[in-house]
Amino acid sequence: MSCEALGMGAQADLRRGLGFMRPLGRVGPSVIEPDLPPARAIDLPGRGRVTVRVVDGDTPALLLHGWTLTADVNFCHLMPRLPGGLVAMDHHGHGRGPTRAERFTIEGAADDQIALLDALGIDKAIVLGYSLGGPVGLDLARRYPDRVAGLVLQATALRFDSWMDKLTKPLLRAVRPLTALGLGRTASLRFFGDTRNRSTETKLLWQWLRRELMLCHPRTMVDVMLAEYDFDFRPHTASLKDVPTVVMVTAKDSAVPPRDQRAMADALGAEVITIEEDHDVFLAAPETYVAASLEAIARVTT
Repeated sequence: MSCEALGMGAQADLRRGLGFMRPLGRVGPSVIEPDLPPARAIDLPGRGRVTVRVVDGDTPALLLHGWTLTADVNFCHLMPRLPGGLVAMDHHGHGRGPTRAERFTIEGAADDQIALLDALGIDKAIVLGYSLGGPVGLDLARRYPDRVAGLVLQATALRFDSWMDKLTKPLLRAVRPLTALGLGRTASLRFFGDTRNRSTETKLLWQWLRRELMLCHPRTMVDVMLAEYDFDFRPHTASLKDVPTVVMVTAKDSAVPPRDQRAMADALGAEVITIEEDHDVFLAAPETYVAASLEAIARVTT
């Protein structure tokens, strides 16, 4: 690997660890919301009342969002464009998702999604996971293969073990008790604070985005990152050999190193779609993100 590539990887690791330090800036007084499919409330046994978005289709896309986000934020531009239907629910501890006393786990998040499919009477779905949604989708596909028609993995990896991840893990464990005081509540806002300066759509939606991004509790933010650091799918890649899989690589990603995304694709024997974008592509370059996502779904479908 070249020195330049190593340098880019180190920068990505550093930005991933320190992204919460970015300034928030100002927001406008009006709230403009995206045009999303209708929401409905569903009672999931043992998981409470959740709000979900569902569009009927023969094989809908099950949308699994990223860390600190809501499904609405992560997929606001994609939802209106999906031709085969969709199912979208926030993860445990995020937004309007399941509420349980237990700490967030990857396995628990996957089980929540299966409970939702059961409640809706959906046998199979195309599982699309962005960032954190990748590990959730991988675990779901491994343990419930008969429920997965195809797998689309975006801006994610089989394992999160960069040098910055290894440094951050003990720090997160140390500060976790302080999250009860609200420490870190604006982390997600700060991470996406400069995205609106690069996207007209995001600037228009910023007041709504600000409200959505404040829905994740700081303790959940920490627990999710710790769960990701404990996650390692490398021993299980062979279990997905019969699952049609496409990996969408964000080649300028400053949160999940592109080298790790490509390594995941190689290990899974997956097709690859590469876009020259950063980790915030779904907000910063929505047309690029939607086009790549629709192409990935089409490939696993055919």
